[in-house]
Amino acid sequence: MNTLHAAEPQRNATVHASAGTGKTWLLVTRIVRLLLAGARPDSILAVTFTRKAAAEMQERVSARLYELMSAAPEQLDAQLASIGARADDLNRTRARQLYEELLLNPYTLRTTTFHAFCQELLQRFPLEAGVSPGFELKETTGLLEQQAWEALITESAGDSGPMSAVLDQLAEACDGLGNTHSALRSFLSHRSDWWAWIQDQDDPLGYARDQLEQLLQIDMDTAPLDGFPNDQLREQLQTFAALLGRNTTQKNTENAELLAACLAGDSDAAAFFETIKPIFLTTVNEPRKVKPSKAQATRLGEAGELQFIELHFEICDELLALLDRQARYRTCHMSSVWITAGMQLLAHYQRIKQEQRLLDFADLEWKACELLNRSEHASWVQYKLDTRIDHLLVDEFQDTNPTQWHLLLPLLQELAAGSEQRQRSVFLVGDTKQSIYRFRRANPALLGEASDWLEQNLQSEKNPLDASRRSAQAIIDSVNAVFDSEPLKQRIGSFNQHTTHLPDDVYGRVELLPLVTSLPDSDADAETAATGLRNPLQAPRPDIADQRYAREGAMIADRIQQLLADNTAVTRDNTTRTLRHGDIIILLRQRTHAAAYEKALREKGIPYLSASKGTLLDNIEIRDIECLLNLLISPHDNLALAQLLRSPVFDLDSEALLPLATAGSGSWYAV
Repeated sequence: MNTLHAAEPQRNATVHASAGTGKTWLLVTRIVRLLLAGARPDSILAVTFTRKAAAEMQERVSARLYELMSAAPEQLDAQLASIGARADDLNRTRARQLYEELLLNPYTLRTTTFHAFCQELLQRFPLEAGVSPGFELKETTGLLEQQAWEALITESAGDSGPMSAVLDQLAEACDGLGNTHSALRSFLSHRSDWWAWIQDQDDPLGYARDQLEQLLQIDMDTAPLDGFPNDQLREQLQTFAALLGRNTTQKNTENAELLAACLAGDSDAAAFFETIKPIFLTTVNEPRKVKPSKAQATRLGEAGELQFIELHFEICDELLALLDRQARYRTCHMSSVWITAGMQLLAHYQRIKQEQRLLDFADLEWKACELLNRSEHASWVQYKLDTRIDHLLVDEFQDTNPTQWHLLLPLLQELAAGSEQRQRSVFLVGDTKQSIYRFRRANPALLGEASDWLEQNLQSEKNPLDASRRSAQAIIDSVNAVFDSEPLKQRIGSFNQHTTHLPDDVYGRVELLPLVTSLPDSDADAETAATGLRNPLQAPRPDIADQRYAREGAMIADRIQQLLADNTAVTRDNTTRTLRHGDIIILLRQRTHAAAYEKALREKGIPYLSASKGTLLDNIEIRDIECLLNLLISPHDNLALAQLLRSPVFDLDSEALLPLATAGSGSWYAV
């Protein structure tokens, strides 16, 4: 299918676009085509996930319209043809006017983020949404979360309060208050999922407990050991004890006597279970090995030996099933405790925000979703939005979370129910392989669900965009080999083989470097030597640094040097030349260990530009200069003066600073 078909204004389309295939170009082209077709700028809503992406989209649209306005006549026709528009008088005239119209129109094109759209919606309909008019958006919530945690601790301070017992149980299960805090923060971070799960429930905690019992197949009103041991198990144990007594070894005799004492005694179920469990299960709760042997067959007979082995494994199965019931019971109970504490922490968190007239990002999404779907004013709000939005475009749809999808769904339903005389459209772009916001509850499967919904309700077309414009064939072959494998295909759904627009003679290479192991022999020997006995008053605990990243950085630096030494060919701008340092980029998953790679590059004399933050200010020489500047501004800053005097400029030791420290409580500078 022609890629430009997806840009035609009258079509509803979903585009499954791989990296480097020009999806942003296509999205901007779609907006330009809509404007050429007569769409009002304010009737177009383009939504993406970051402010940077929204600003870039706006800049690209403006740049494209400026090019159309300023192009020579023959260039204008070529530009119109490149976006699939007819080069007729109407489009030429319209193309010349669009840039000025966009600048002068008081209601301009809206390229925004999901959160900005939700914020605008709530600011417009605060009473209908049940939020404070003039609310403020709180982007960083760490302080609010800490205040909520302190309020929960204060509430549970007394011994008689119900929350005290709840937190005690949770702290014991989590092995400390710090882990308890982390567990409850996870509840807070998934509050949108919690709200969606318990909506319409009068008793959220009771509902959650019922769902847990169904999921874990456990009845919390019945303890796991109720009715243990039953008559059948007692009979099996008696028979097994008798066989043990006949299979005479010292251990078997002891176990037979132990079973007989348990069966004859009146110990409770828990004590009974703990007594007999070691006879049948190991310390890691695996069945003890019992197998046929000549001596055993001689003592028990063939039939007795067979019965002995069968009984052993039948009793083991019963005990393992009981252990499983106990584990499910504990899981259900502790999950209920976690939910109880989490609900109370969330209540404090929401109360604190309400008192300060604050909303966070999760509130924006949830309140807007409720406003459009469940409030008594939903139809009115949808009508008001419907009169403003004719064309909806969503970029990076693979990063949409369930709340955002349910936020969009009423808008899509209104588009589907609209009049055919009114030109309206939907355009979604995404790629399941590029979903990077799982920590924000992104669900890449929603891209396929949205595509199916639009196909069924708006007759949209699915458009694959798999031809890369920046990757050589070797890179594409590697991508195909990885993502066409069965495990990944199951996770991302269908996969189309990727291609490239670059010619075959463009150089490309994919190399798989060996995996760096956690501890080579040298480090292992060092660790072994360091774990000997030491005097903690005289020798500090040895710090065995993880050298994997340093060794990996050295390996990458060596490979770069080899590529440069081999005069590796690079094709750029239709010219072929040898590889340069500026042609190489090293991509890291995160900056945490970037310093190890940078050190390896420096040691090999390889120049580089770093994306790390604060690298210059981390140098001790720069810190000394910073202290000098702080001292000149604030002469009473004793700490800055101390660091400056210890620097190589003055080179004073601690003994020389003692007279300053003991001279009094005033400024050292005055002394």
